[in-house]
Amino acid sequence: MAYKAIIFDVGDTLLEHYPSENQIYIDRVKHLGFSVNNELEAKIAEAITTAAHEQIQKEQDGESRMSDDDFTIMLDKAALSCVDNNNKDELLSKLRSVSIPEQKLKIIPGILEVLQAITNKGYRLGIVSNHRKWLPEFLKEIGLACFFELIIVSDVVGVEKPDVRIMHLVLNELNLPASSCLYVGDHPFDVLCAKNAGLDCAWLTPSNDSLPDSIPYKEDFKIQKLQEILIYI
Repeated sequence: MAYKAIIFDVGDTLLEHYPSENQIYIDRVKHLGFSVNNELEAKIAEAITTAAHEQIQKEQDGESRMSDDDFTIMLDKAALSCVDNNNKDELLSKLRSVSIPEQKLKIIPGILEVLQAITNKGYRLGIVSNHRKWLPEFLKEIGLACFFELIIVSDVVGVEKPDVRIMHLVLNELNLPASSCLYVGDHPFDVLCAKNAGLDCAWLTPSNDSLPDSIPYKEDFKIQKLQEILIYI
């Protein structure tokens, strides 16, 4: 067994939001009275994903993190770029009065079975997540916490990915060298942080993307769903 521990991200790796970000911005376009068919839904989803990824790359290159309000405006603009209308500024203004629905979290289907299979193989499991203080208690409530030896949350420890110090914390807690740990996450920052800290990294990217040029590493494994990690461990 090459690894002794598997460390996981949480958002879009173990848990997913509902409604999804794609659905939120599709619904915002519908709210303006546009008829949205499957083709337009796909275009909107691609546009907001591209916009979000471009912003991530800017932040990786040193730009300040965008506020939540500005991020919403950016994604509204991306969604509206997919519809034929000459009054984009007016439509954008109308959307300012349309609230973003609260997103809730649920376990991604099949995750419990994957975690049980990894546990049965004898691996130690941990979590390193850029998240809020309430995450550990929430994971207990939904039956996920029992799989993990430790849960490190940025809002608790005061440092977040891609700062390698958050990975050093998990290595110190596990008392393991980086070379014996695999990190699994969906964000380019996950790859950057893990590789900078000396861990191997499995990048979960359902759309089979490539890492942005600003990431000076390649993922060790690319997977489109978490179940595929069982092939490599």
